[in-house]
Amino acid sequence: MAPEMIGLIGAVGGTLLGFLGGVYGTWNSIQQTNGPRERTFVVKLAVLYWIVVPIFVVLVFVLPDPWNYNIWLPYGLWLTSTIRRSALRQQAIREAEARDESLPLTEVK
Repeated sequence: MAPEMIGLIGAVGGTLLGFLGGVYGTWNSIQQTNGPRERTFVVKLAVLYWIVVPIFVVLVFVLPDPWNYNIWLPYGLWLTSTIRRSALRQQAIREAEARDESLPLTEVK
C-alpha cells in the first residue's frame, strides 16, 4: 500500500473517530443531567462547542503560517475559562434544582 493511501486512511479514520467520540461525549453529557434546567444548559453548551471547535480547526488549517499558530492562545484561554465557568454554573443549577424539589417523588402502587 502506498504511503499516501495510508496517510489518507489515517486522516479520514482519525477524523471520523474524533467526530464519533464527540457525538458520544455530547450524548453522554446530556444523558447525565439531573433536571430540565441543567439539561437545557448542557445542550446550549454542546451547541456552542460544536460551533466554536470546528471553526478553530478550520482556522488553524486556513490561516497563513504565523497566524495559525497565534490562534492557539486566544482559543486556549477561551476554552479553559469557558470550561471552568460552565462547570461552576452547572453545579449551581444542579444545587438549585435540588432545593426546588418540595415533595419527594413516590411510586404509585
